[in-house]
Amino acid sequence: MTTMTATRLKRWLSVLLVVYVIASCAVQLQDSAGGLVRWSGFSVLVPVTAAALLPMRRSLIIGVSTLAASVATYGFAIHGVSAGGRTVVITAVALSFALSLVVCRVRPLLLNTPVAATRNRSGAPDPADGQAGRVPEAPYAVPAPPARMVSALPGALPQPAVVELAGHYRTGSGRLGTRAQWLDAIPLSGARVGLVAGAVAGPDADATASELRAAVRTLADVDLQPDELLTHLADVLARLRPDVRPSPDTETRGSSAGTVSAQCLYAVYDPASCRCTLAGAGSPPPTVITPDGTVTSLDLPQGPPLGQTDLPFESTEIDLPEGSLLLLHTHTGGTGAQDSGNEALLSALARPQPCLDAICQSAVKSLLHAPHAQVAVLAVRTHALDTRTVATWDLPADPAAVSYARAHIAEKLASWGLTDAAPTTELIVSELVTNAIRHAQPPIQLRLIDHAGSLVCEVADGSSTSPHLRRARTFDENGRGLFIVAQLAERWGTRHSHHGKTIWAEHSHAPDRTTAAV
Repeated sequence: MTTMTATRLKRWLSVLLVVYVIASCAVQLQDSAGGLVRWSGFSVLVPVTAAALLPMRRSLIIGVSTLAASVATYGFAIHGVSAGGRTVVITAVALSFALSLVVCRVRPLLLNTPVAATRNRSGAPDPADGQAGRVPEAPYAVPAPPARMVSALPGALPQPAVVELAGHYRTGSGRLGTRAQWLDAIPLSGARVGLVAGAVAGPDADATASELRAAVRTLADVDLQPDELLTHLADVLARLRPDVRPSPDTETRGSSAGTVSAQCLYAVYDPASCRCTLAGAGSPPPTVITPDGTVTSLDLPQGPPLGQTDLPFESTEIDLPEGSLLLLHTHTGGTGAQDSGNEALLSALARPQPCLDAICQSAVKSLLHAPHAQVAVLAVRTHALDTRTVATWDLPADPAAVSYARAHIAEKLASWGLTDAAPTTELIVSELVTNAIRHAQPPIQLRLIDHAGSLVCEVADGSSTSPHLRRARTFDENGRGLFIVAQLAERWGTRHSHHGKTIWAEHSHAPDRTTAAV
């Protein structure tokens, strides 16, 4: 909403400045017809005002128009003006136009100073307050920078502990208000992280990108699979921009110039299994660099841009060993530019780079070919959770498995030095395993994750039926287990997969005093 309001204000300001120049010339011509030669000194403020408040293209148009109108009016249309007076007027407007060029050049440097993306370095000490797992909030949207400027993303790009992130974007000399990109990293349940690279082209692209980014974060919080998330995101875009979905008339006449086009690539990385699930809608295929230096472009099923079809999207699951680098990027320079850019990208990534920032910059330079193209690159280096933070057990569909699960949990927490958290964790696991045995079907798997000061209990089964939280009545024999879990856990939820579902519950813990002292 704020972006749309700012766009409208800039549009009205442009109209007001143009109207003022036209009205000033008309008044001067009318006065000169009566023998009075008068000049409005406020005309010199028009180019500078436009350069300070409007985009570069509009400010240049208004500056050139003001200079041309002043030369035409005092140089040719108005007679009886002395040579000195004519020289003063035209020189003043020319100097104002020159000053506006300086303002246009300096303003982007002041508003878009490159800020190096913060990287999560291995071995860095934890913050003093113990909140190392807390993820800072990301910027609301990634605005388009000035023409031909390379810049890092704003410094608030989230940095989950399971990955290292760096992002850069670059724009050509096209219309900035019609294209926008956004990159994001979303913390998910089970220490997983969602990775997003999206782009929008069309009217009000900045506002549409902000709305789609918020929609992706909301849908990701529901733990949807990447293909399902893109399907819902396409519906969101169709409701926000009804002109996105093509009609039979537009199919026969071709796409309209005012149609919004959106692309998005969504990936979910699980550090416990080192697997990544990806799905794309009109976006270029991602690139993977394995720890041994091999560079490959993923053969991802590429769906059409968001809102262009009613067919479901497809997802792909790949293995990403620890230390792999996943590169997501957007490109709005056309299909041919994308094909040639992918070849140049593979060649650029084959050369060793010292850090993620250098990899991003090299990727951006290799992708940007057309003068009106825009590119955004998100580089992700993966980490894995080891046996010191993850434990997994396969359980039989037998009520006796509940006691086995409790014993496994108590033993594992004791080895981790978290015996104080054992009573709460055992109770949560007992209720989740009992529900899986009674109401679901095998295979049943229990997983315990110690991550960022929290314990995550996950129970996976082969059923797709979702549990329902309700308050049991006085004489009900069932219905209290999930209610107990909700009261003990700080967060809980359900996520579905192609093989069943997983119910998870997360609660914080504090290390044992004796273990911490040792």
